[in-house]
Amino acid sequence: MGLIRGSKRITLHDVAQKAGVSRSTASRALNGSKRISRQTTQRVEDAARALGFVANAQGRALAIGRSETISILITEPLDELLSDPTYGAFLRGISEELSHTSYLPVLMQASSAFERKRVQTHLEQHTVDAVINISPYEGMELLESIQNQHLPAVLCGQLQNNPYTAVFSNVYSDDVEGAAMAAKAMQKRGRKQIAIILGPADNPAVPDRLEGYRSIYGAGLDESRIVYTGWDESSGYSAISHLLDLDISIDGLLAGSDRIAAGAIAALASRNLSVPDDVSVIGYDDHPIAARIKPRLTTIHQPLLEEGRVAAQLALAMINGEEPSTKILHMRLINRESL
Repeated sequence: MGLIRGSKRITLHDVAQKAGVSRSTASRALNGSKRISRQTTQRVEDAARALGFVANAQGRALAIGRSETISILITEPLDELLSDPTYGAFLRGISEELSHTSYLPVLMQASSAFERKRVQTHLEQHTVDAVINISPYEGMELLESIQNQHLPAVLCGQLQNNPYTAVFSNVYSDDVEGAAMAAKAMQKRGRKQIAIILGPADNPAVPDRLEGYRSIYGAGLDESRIVYTGWDESSGYSAISHLLDLDISIDGLLAGSDRIAAGAIAALASRNLSVPDDVSVIGYDDHPIAARIKPRLTTIHQPLLEEGRVAAQLALAMINGEEPSTKILHMRLINRESL
């Protein structure tokens, strides 16, 4: 630990000498040890400040046995991270929660095989104290590595038949509940010729949302009216256009994301179909786009910001020795103009 001032490196020894204490006492004082009196700690801190001493992060990590960093693991491609507001909300929630602590969130990108190998190496070196995985449905081999390293970890989102229930903490919103809310609102509106545009079929949120829709409409949901696609606007535009090209009558659309819904609304307008007069549309997530598009989008509010905050809380709890736990958050319907 130390700082170069001019030609002389200011060391912990210099701080200890100026404060009139031993080097070990100075180290403990600067690392917040409760074994050192408040008066002595203050004297050491004053000496360090006067000399311009800055503790080396590696030295501090050795002293306290922690790096005071938490990895935010993302296994989706970087462009998806930047374009999907879901991840932005997670990151904001995590960052806000950790801003009141000494822990620094560090983003680890692991979408390619090379990136995953690099991340695995860092995890094996225990360069972080915990991992928050915001896309745990990709790169499952990393979850095995995290388990093998006995690293505290939190999964954001629900895995199908989750094999890590007793190993990692988990936070997610109830997608079955949210989708059922959307379908119930659509049914109450009197819409019967329903189309459903979901995200990728291999995303674990998708079957849960379909289950929620089916819990209300049941056999009324024909497979020909269900489309699996991407989460973005162009996917929504293409999907609804394809259904209309097949001459499938549609008076209601349940979209798997707000971005899908926005693209679908644009496609309906291009066919001179009015929302909500001809077709009612309900999105999912309640991202900012839902309040910006015309008509403003009725959607399911997913508490993504809170999920991020809870994920950070769970990570800190596991670092401090608590057992893994699961937190399930609840959805709510935001009623706007598209229904």
